[in-house]
Amino acid sequence: MKKILLLISLFLFGQINANPIWTIYDIKVDSPEAAANVVAATDELMASNFAKENFKGSLHLNAYLANGDNEATHFFAVLQPSLTEHANWMTASQQSTAGQKFFKSLRENSTNVSEQLNSFVQTYGNPSNEDIYWIIHEFNAAPSDLPKIVKAFERVDEETRGDFPGQFGLSSVAFGADETTHLLTVGYKSIAELEAWEDQIATNKAVLRFQKTLDGMVKWTGSRLLFNARVYDSASDLEQFVTKDFE
Repeated sequence: MKKILLLISLFLFGQINANPIWTIYDIKVDSPEAAANVVAATDELMASNFAKENFKGSLHLNAYLANGDNEATHFFAVLQPSLTEHANWMTASQQSTAGQKFFKSLRENSTNVSEQLNSFVQTYGNPSNEDIYWIIHEFNAAPSDLPKIVKAFERVDEETRGDFPGQFGLSSVAFGADETTHLLTVGYKSIAELEAWEDQIATNKAVLRFQKTLDGMVKWTGSRLLFNARVYDSASDLEQFVTKDFE
């Protein structure tokens, strides 16, 4: 058993090192005033010289439209080129005056719900910084099925190319979730674009084949609907993150 656990740990470590990472920091905000204070504190932090000098990624402050039984109302998605960059940023922000002021305001205006570290595997569709509405589908998959799952993603991408208006991606959950091993993230420019695509899925043979293939291999564990309330791009943006092009 120890050998198996060691092999799994080495696999996860290799995946994290090889791919950009993004973290989910779920928070609960109880009033519009508190939400406005969180936005203001984040605005101030990301406009500071400290953030400009130390933050190498992209920060998204998101608001949930639907979140199942999760009590979080908002979440910070921190997109970083690597786990090393993320660790450096978190350490520096907790030690800096600007960071300490931000975390103080966050504690006073919100409640921490959960934290999750994800390794981004691959993007499909049409990556765009203009996509601000997102669906996150969570699922549990056995490691032995991952090659077939990736092939299913590649196939539906090829078969819907030119028709699908948004972007979708596959991420591996490294830490912070008990029942979820992977995420399917789907981004759109508008609710109208999202709704139009979702309305035709029932007759879309390529998407139905994709769903049937995954249904035979994975256990779906939940879905979230959200939008980017604020996007703070520092040294990189969403397109650079999903295409792994940080030059």
